[in-house]
Amino acid sequence: MRNLFAFIGKYSFILLFILLQIVSITLIVNFNEPQKSRFGALSNAFQGRIYSISEGITKYFYLRFANQRLVEENGRLYANQEFSKYNNSFTATKVVDTAYQQQYEYIAAKVLNNSVNKPKNFITINKGWRQGIRKDMAVICPMGIVGVVVRTSQNFSLIMTVLNPQFRVSTKLKKSGFYGSLTWDGQDYKTAILEEIPLHAIINVGDTLVTNSYSNLFPSEIMVGTVESYYQNDNFFSAEVRLSTDFKRIDYVYVVKDLFKEERERLEGAVQ
Repeated sequence: MRNLFAFIGKYSFILLFILLQIVSITLIVNFNEPQKSRFGALSNAFQGRIYSISEGITKYFYLRFANQRLVEENGRLYANQEFSKYNNSFTATKVVDTAYQQQYEYIAAKVLNNSVNKPKNFITINKGWRQGIRKDMAVICPMGIVGVVVRTSQNFSLIMTVLNPQFRVSTKLKKSGFYGSLTWDGQDYKTAILEEIPLHAIINVGDTLVTNSYSNLFPSEIMVGTVESYYQNDNFFSAEVRLSTDFKRIDYVYVVKDLFKEERERLEGAVQ
């Protein structure tokens, strides 16, 4: 209280001047119709501006929430696609018994950090082992393949993207079924190289490239890109592929959990 009185005493003339100004403006506005109308218009404009800003902020946070809901819903839709099911079917004479088991689940995550122009590129996401993410899980987005998880912490994960020379995945030409190995040559973030395509393969510019079942990472039929050009390299064809994923526009990704991966790796590891 003593400090308050000291402040008032120190700035009493300034405070009195401000008070008199407020009283004067109030009297002018209340007893002069032109000034009253103008002040009302300014007041309405100010209130409208404040309301517009407030509404914009509200919509921004609502859209963020709605976008997050949409991303999670897309993850559930991925899980219901045919490529996320394991087809355990058989045919005997005229009896057909078909059962589909869930093979893949999808964990939606927000991209926190991303690089495209480094010799080795990575993405950081806001989910870690507490949210069920483990090393060597595949990562996709609505545009196509993204990469593979290489490191996790409690709440974050690091993804090696396609734009990393150490990343390699088996892919196939959707139309002809011939497959090869996709890798990045460290040049353009929009393109990669498809190698080891046999010379008897049917390949054309514009052919679609997708993942295949030989990959122990990705579900099959996930979009990879399209063939821009191809050439003979020793005993194989190589092709330049325009990637379907624009790595400069990734906001959300889906980490793929293969429910059969451990079983398959144990079986294949037993004969190696």
